[in-house]
Amino acid sequence: GWLEAKDNPITKVGVFDYLGKEIGAPEPNKIYKVYRPAEELEKPETINSFKLLPFLDEHEMVGKGATPAERKGVQGMIGEQVYFDPPYLRGNLKVLSNAALNLINGGKIDLSPGYRSRYEFTSGNFEGEHYDVIQRDLRGNHLALVDEGRTGPDVSVQDHNIITIDTMELVRMSEAEKEKPTQDE
Repeated sequence: GWLEAKDNPITKVGVFDYLGKEIGAPEPNKIYKVYRPAEELEKPETINSFKLLPFLDEHEMVGKGATPAERKGVQGMIGEQVYFDPPYLRGNLKVLSNAALNLINGGKIDLSPGYRSRYEFTSGNFEGEHYDVIQRDLRGNHLALVDEGRTGPDVSVQDHNIITIDTMELVRMSEAEKEKPTQDE
């Protein structure tokens, strides 16, 4: 009864809004346009850092020097198959807890990665959109289920309406099927 969403978007390339205090900027209450470039998401170090990370309900840094995972409550995980498929960083998502499944089935499906990164205060343009900062050296910590993710609705639990289980034993055979010979006969 676990939900597994294969090749699910984890994050993506683009320009996103961050408060200055989130990125160590000079003006903590100003909104900065932060560019997350493809060259950073395709780095092997970035990709490897997102493998086998915990899936959480809402953000909280977990692990050494942060909240212990058992105190936060791990709801699932990202699998080992993480890869860059422009513009997305994708991975297999496995949701293990009933609480998270209930949230997803209730419509809470946006995803937001938790990570550490370095911010380069260099402005420019990406696909016609101005940015103030470039995000570098992303290193994953967790993937969070959130009400509204910063990267948009396409970075969400993709199979939120499909929970696959083997239900063959629950299907009643018709009389014609019962009389049909099996391969063993």
